[in-house]
Amino acid sequence: MTPFQQMKFRMDALTAEKMGEVIYLNDQPVCAVEFHFLPEMGPVSGDGVSYVIFTPGITARRNDRVVISNAEYTVTRALRYNGKPHIFIESE
Repeated sequence: MTPFQQMKFRMDALTAEKMGEVIYLNDQPVCAVEFHFLPEMGPVSGDGVSYVIFTPGITARRNDRVVISNAEYTVTRALRYNGKPHIFIESE
């Protein structure tokens, strides 16, 4: 592992520890960090809520079920962000 990869791994672990929360993706607990797109970041309509998942080995798909604080959501889009699953959610 290169020094850059080691630093990236440590930064991901710290981000997950300090900012991560447990959400449920298809009834499986995963560590995720809430991610907001700001209008300054480009052509985005409004402030959409999305999550970057830090739990390794997770694959998210459109229409997957997400539970956050007893509220249910549906994945509307699943992308990759820095090699991690990035899900966009909408309430059911």
